[in-house]
Amino acid sequence: MGDAEIAGIWEEAKESPRSDGEKLDRALVAGMMLEVILEISGSPADPQARRRFVKARLKDTMVTQLAGRVTLDTANSPEVPQSPPPGPPKAPPRVEPPLPPRRALRDDLLQTWFKREARELLPRRPHRKLHPDKLWEFLHHTRGGWFRLKDFEQHFGVDRKTAWEYLQKLLQAGLLRHNQGRSAAVRYALGTGFLVVRAELLEPKIEAALSGLPKSLADQVCEWLIATGGEAFWDEEWHGRLEPMQGREVTARLNAAGLLEVAYQTGVNQQFRLPRRWLQA
Repeated sequence: MGDAEIAGIWEEAKESPRSDGEKLDRALVAGMMLEVILEISGSPADPQARRRFVKARLKDTMVTQLAGRVTLDTANSPEVPQSPPPGPPKAPPRVEPPLPPRRALRDDLLQTWFKREARELLPRRPHRKLHPDKLWEFLHHTRGGWFRLKDFEQHFGVDRKTAWEYLQKLLQAGLLRHNQGRSAAVRYALGTGFLVVRAELLEPKIEAALSGLPKSLADQVCEWLIATGGEAFWDEEWHGRLEPMQGREVTARLNAAGLLEVAYQTGVNQQFRLPRRWLQA
């Protein structure tokens, strides 16, 4: 793009309405940027140094070619696209497989409790936040695992005080159990009598079998095995939730302690399950 062409565009811009003139001003600057970029040779190899070099050349060219034609605000509006500085690639976040879609809760006993107790403890009008149907949905979502006060708050859309008061009622009524933790470590879960797995017996045995490993790992293993409801699961489901080395060690320890058994094997793939004695009669 030569000076004659630039002057022609500028004359056309002055004769156009203001909005069109502004568009042409920007087009003029953009064209100048493209011309400079295409003509640059011998620019530095380093991306950041090359960016500074191009910006300096653009600034010098605009001052020389566009002085008196385009305002400084217009000339400064287009910018050379900025790319983020290179850095080490980020590892993708670890995504654990969902809990197994198996029957973890004893729905017959749970239904009996709801018929007998829920109408006295919870509002019965469907529009209320803490309706029995919503509580049923929440308990099946947790699959018998531990949850926080905050989880209860968010599910029902109630404030912290209201959530705490209802949890105390449900504890006293025998629907829930408490981990005896303090402050931020407090957790609640469905009472063990409503679970297919005998969680009150299984949990201390798993903790003992995994002694020396992180407590959080033992909790994770307990949550998974309770959620299976005693049904068989493939080793890839199991190891997909654990680090490879941890998976093998945990499996070996639980097998040795009689907390896990092989239900089926085909080639190198295995199905595991809890032995029958860890399930409710």
